[in-house]
Amino acid sequence: MSKALSVKPLGEGHINDSYLVETMSDWYVSQRIRSAMDIDILEHNYSLYAEACEKANYPHPEWIKGSDGKYISTDANGDHWRTYPYICGDILEPPLSQNLLYATGQGLARLHSVLQTFTDKPWAVYPMLHDLKYYYKEYISILVGNDFDDTLRDSYVEDKINAWVDKLLAIELDRTAVVHGDAKLGNMLFKGGQVLTFIDLDTIMQGSLLEDLADCIRSCCLVNGRMDHEASKYLIEGYFSRSFGLISNQDMIKLPDVINKICFELGLRYYTDHISGREKFKVKSPEKRLEKARMLMSVLD
Repeated sequence: MSKALSVKPLGEGHINDSYLVETMSDWYVSQRIRSAMDIDILEHNYSLYAEACEKANYPHPEWIKGSDGKYISTDANGDHWRTYPYICGDILEPPLSQNLLYATGQGLARLHSVLQTFTDKPWAVYPMLHDLKYYYKEYISILVGNDFDDTLRDSYVEDKINAWVDKLLAIELDRTAVVHGDAKLGNMLFKGGQVLTFIDLDTIMQGSLLEDLADCIRSCCLVNGRMDHEASKYLIEGYFSRSFGLISNQDMIKLPDVINKICFELGLRYYTDHISGREKFKVKSPEKRLEKARMLMSVLD
């Protein structure tokens, strides 16, 4: 990569800090990798999805090796970095048109089909991702240990937690597929009204295709605190037009409950951050944590 002419922050990711780098010849993305992420796991998973994507002619971030022949470098502060060519595409925000919702479903189905061709099992960077039992236990431990600010507690959110947690913990899912793990709208690049590719692939892991679909629906169809079920139908139709039986009709019966579970889980995590003062989720201002928790829990009304 030639000398950088400019470096600008890129996106608002919850995990890594990304920068758009302009050179004389091209544009690149340079990412500072979160310190908690295991480099060996990242490189193992990259080898799997790079191979699968290349065989399927599926665009993906192609890591660039440094002069030492390694993908990941370490700076003087001990921070890890990686770089890949910038993929030009649009990141959209809801609400989406019916055509874009249909295209979103097709895009997720295409990604799911590619991921199932892995030649080995991916290793989970975040094994607890979508593990509601883990996040609920974490929340309870904070309450029991009095490790929170009592003035920040919210009766609406806590009533929702108490009313729904047992039902949602009881949901059983097949977690033997390979999934994106964070299949939200903000991780999709669109071009010409179609999904060009998905980015932020560090969360790839073994998990539930149904849960991946539910998270995608949550990100596209939850608008102004209301789940637009009519909009979700177009996304689901698009998914099934290209998924070729990846999710069975029998499993699809669980989808409404799994959407509730995804919203509940994210709401619980935001609320746990809110009362404990920790910052596992990046937000523009501290009060946004409670706002997001209440909005996500409102789906359960």
